[in-house]
Amino acid sequence: MAEKNLPKINPIDRPFWQGAAEGKFMLQHCRTCGKLQFFPRAVCTGCFSAELDWTAARGEGKVHSFTWVFVPRNPAFKGEVPICYANVLLDESVIVESRIVGKGVEEIKLGDRVRVVFQDTSDPQIKLPVFELAGRS
Repeated sequence: MAEKNLPKINPIDRPFWQGAAEGKFMLQHCRTCGKLQFFPRAVCTGCFSAELDWTAARGEGKVHSFTWVFVPRNPAFKGEVPICYANVLLDESVIVESRIVGKGVEEIKLGDRVRVVFQDTSDPQIKLPVFELAGRS
């Protein structure tokens, strides 16, 4: 039976996963230029400064784009198809890629409001951020 792979946490993204375990969606914040960014990196994508902090995002945004997956690359997800993958434009103006889950997902449209939820995994230290359509839980 195929197994779902869990993220391999490293020093750069550790604060992100610690936040997720506490139910917070964390973004990096550059102390030099003020840019917010996701995914976690060693330097700012705006000014290349290594002066990065972490801040909790609201965890809300809108669907910027999406696609449906009917044949997953990892067979462990075979029982979950179709899977909706989306680019979510957070209210903080940062785009993140994630799955959309929950009630009403089959009726998803561009611009729909979404909010982050955290799914448990086989490791209690790792909760996966996914999004659900706002107002349809």
